Amino acid sequence: MALVTVDQVNLALRLSLVDGDERIPDIELKISQAEDAILDYLKKPDVDWDEATVPGRVSAAVLLVVQSLLDEANTGGLLPGLGSGDPKNPVVALLYRLRDPAVA
Repeated sequence: MALVTVDQVNLALRLSLVDGDERIPDIELKISQAEDAILDYLKKPDVDWDEATVPGRVSAAVLLVVQSLLDEANTGGLLPGLGSGDPKNPVVALLYRLRDPAVA
């Protein structure tokens, strides 16, 4: 259930990856982690999306989180805002309308 591919990350983040690049396993891990965080925020553990059918705002959010995870100098980044639902967080702003509301 990959929502974005390594090729999409490579293009979007301008990583200049080549076949056999030693960074690819780490990028694949970060894609998986980003997708897990996004689907957890959306409260949608089981989706039928793939890289061809995923909504654009979801793939954009995954790419932002991957970028944040790859940024070694990033001490706070996008993830704290995702956990708190901070509307100023660009990932939250992209995903807010797709999120299932909490039941009180």
